[in-house]
Amino acid sequence: MIQHRLDRRLVILRAKRQGAFDPDQRYLENAERTRASRQLRVLLRRSVPVTMVTPRWSQARRFLDDVSTDLLLGEPSVVCRTLSLLPLQGRTPQQAWAWLVQAITEFCRLDLDGPAWQVVSRRGFRHVMSELFQRAEHGERRCLMIHGAQHMHVEALRDLLEVLEAHVNERRRDPRFNLLLSGALAPDHFSFEGAAHITLPDYAPEEAMENLAEYSGVAEQGMLEPIVELVGGVPAFLDTLGAQSGDLTQLLVSQDNLWTLLGPLATDIRSAVDMALTDDALSARLDALVTGPKPADEVDEALHISGLVRTEGGQTELRAPALAGLIDAS
Repeated sequence: MIQHRLDRRLVILRAKRQGAFDPDQRYLENAERTRASRQLRVLLRRSVPVTMVTPRWSQARRFLDDVSTDLLLGEPSVVCRTLSLLPLQGRTPQQAWAWLVQAITEFCRLDLDGPAWQVVSRRGFRHVMSELFQRAEHGERRCLMIHGAQHMHVEALRDLLEVLEAHVNERRRDPRFNLLLSGALAPDHFSFEGAAHITLPDYAPEEAMENLAEYSGVAEQGMLEPIVELVGGVPAFLDTLGAQSGDLTQLLVSQDNLWTLLGPLATDIRSAVDMALTDDALSARLDALVTGPKPADEVDEALHISGLVRTEGGQTELRAPALAGLIDAS
């Protein structure tokens, strides 16, 4: 996996050296996703726990894989592992407790003291997890990057957060173990004292161009601009279209071809739009946003988590211009 990330980054660097983008790369100073990556690296090198909101289609794992590679190669070096909570979807709190304990013991190479059945109760889970966190403070710097927190039972998530919060507030020595928890959740559902909070942004236009150029090559830059204008900087949209780079000229013929090129992802997008439109307040808000950005509103949080809008600088807008057509057609 690490070699794959390194190879992909070398492709990007070669393209830049060949003149595909501004050679001084000044635009990266204003690139939202790049700035978030830099901020996250600083926090994790300092062993600050992080909670991160990752709206739908954010490609959180890809983002975290890149960050983990950087942390392994830089100084101080931090050994990271990404861990998806998708296997916990629909599981009971007891199943989630046992699964989390196993994940921590494997990542930190620790043995479980006492019988395995002790973690099937809330009290047992909290005791065992607290001990594991303390023991993990010895050894090399580590960070477990958990994504997909929305799939975990709310009780198990609360227990994990409370144990981690207590551990962070009680530790006195130079921290060696850290945890990042991310998911498509509202910030107040999984933030805690002592943790830094980040919302994973989409790509800025220049970043989106760079992402597509990874797939299509540097010669296609002129063709990529209208595509980015259509789908914005939504990572999953860009990755899916990039995988269809040989067919992207279809979008220059008709924008309706977008939904064919997106394949199964298009079904997921339509489902998100249809679900939001069943709620009167969300439906009215989406109809208003079709005409352009509007001042932020309290209903935007639900739309943001669902992946349909983005809010920045007190303004909310559709996450991708192409979504307006789906909303109008519904």
